[in-house]
Amino acid sequence: MLTFGLIFGFCLLTSATYGFLEQSVPMVQQENVPSVDEILDRLKAHDEWQGRYLVEYRAQRKFSATNLRFKEEATLEVRTTFRRPDTLDSEVLRAEGSKIIRERVFNKILEAENETKATLTKQQIDIGPANYSFSYLGRQDCDGRECYRLGITPKRKEKYLIEGQIWIDADDWGIVRIQGSPAKRPSFWARQTQIDRRYKRIDAMWLDDTLESISDVFIAGRCSLKIQYSYESIQTDPQYGSPGNSASLITTPAASR
Repeated sequence: MLTFGLIFGFCLLTSATYGFLEQSVPMVQQENVPSVDEILDRLKAHDEWQGRYLVEYRAQRKFSATNLRFKEEATLEVRTTFRRPDTLDSEVLRAEGSKIIRERVFNKILEAENETKATLTKQQIDIGPANYSFSYLGRQDCDGRECYRLGITPKRKEKYLIEGQIWIDADDWGIVRIQGSPAKRPSFWARQTQIDRRYKRIDAMWLDDTLESISDVFIAGRCSLKIQYSYESIQTDPQYGSPGNSASLITTPAASR
């Protein structure tokens, strides 16, 4: 199911990063709502469909990181190309600010992306029953779209697994948002880390939009990281069809040559 590998190097921010604990709204199981198993089955089906449908994308990513106590900040702009099934190439376009942040945070994130591309590693961090226990928390509006909110509890304490919650679109069955904390502290120095990862709907696919991480680090204090995605082009495989309307960025292999 959905892989965390692309940008989960954010954990390394805690080498240099208390976060924003989202205020929880109590929700209860309602009638006419799919069971957790049914939601997970549909999530898996959507993830497998998207894995076949998405051939390639090219996106610009902007990384921003700040440490207020030491008045350190840095930015990095990267052009990233994804090619099916799991090739990810990134080219640095511009880097500014703190050398420590750029070397110990941004560079480590890019290295972690390559580390988590391995098939075995992806299986170990996918959001699915093999790695997580799930609980139903209720329905919720997600920017005008109905979502099911599930609690996620890792079955192992590993730094790439998240304890928190996910939001799943009630129509497409893709993950819209992930919020929580690493199951294992990524560093002795990190007191607490919170992440909020959001996805953008493009042609019924749910692709990365933003990731924010705020951490409280011993001595270093509060540190923040944000990654923003801007898609330049997206190529899909028409034989698998699309359950949604085509977006302007979408091209087919024939049309893109």
